[in-house]
Amino acid sequence: MEDAAIVREIAAGLAAQRDPEAALARLRVEDLVLARWCATGDARALAAFESVYRGDLEAVIARFRRLAATADELHQIVRIKLFVGAAGRAPRIADYSGFGFLQNWLRVTALRALVDVARGEKARKLEELLADEEWFDISAPGADAGGRYTRAELGRAVKRAFASAVAALAPRQRNFLRHAQVDHLTLDQIAALYGVHRATVARTLAEARAQLGVETRRALAAALGMPDDELDSVVRAADSRIDLSLSRVLAAPALADGSDEESER
Repeated sequence: MEDAAIVREIAAGLAAQRDPEAALARLRVEDLVLARWCATGDARALAAFESVYRGDLEAVIARFRRLAATADELHQIVRIKLFVGAAGRAPRIADYSGFGFLQNWLRVTALRALVDVARGEKARKLEELLADEEWFDISAPGADAGGRYTRAELGRAVKRAFASAVAALAPRQRNFLRHAQVDHLTLDQIAALYGVHRATVARTLAEARAQLGVETRRALAAALGMPDDELDSVVRAADSRIDLSLSRVLAAPALADGSDEESER
């Protein structure tokens, strides 16, 4: 770690700020030095980091105690996220700018990493729930995507995409959808239950349904690599089954037990 390099980085960071004077008041030089040291992979740096922030990591991990992974496994997931670079990318700890407390940055980064784990686990549970669903009408035009995929392959892809989209919904979006689709509550009843305006409920439901469609299509496009016209035919063929399966999915214990680790805070 060279002082000159740290000084150059601080200068560049300040120059990029809209209000450098205000940013200077938020600068945490010691935090920045520790983060850059950790980015080198030095075992001494990682040990120093753990000695300071282990309690913060444990507090975040405790919020995900209902996951199948153990606390040690979750801790290791966060370590990898922070300190192991990917192809062509530096370790995530290198993203810390030095403006604002490293402690706060760490909590947010760890939380996001574990939310991804929770969503992945939830999506797998939903895929299992949908294992017996028949997703495609054999007579649906274009449902075989030009013969490049069998109907079984397309069905599995749609299930995975849909499960991932449902798992990615915010807790309030899922709760409102569940009340509307499973409990058959009106907008006014949902609004009274949560102490919000009915317009908020209507907007949340509309956003959730739109997000389901967008995320399902996005995941399908990534999985199948189809041109838009073929993808459109697959989505149209699956639309009715997705709508019918939504109530079943929302009623599943994986979503209905109120244990969303990534719940609104």
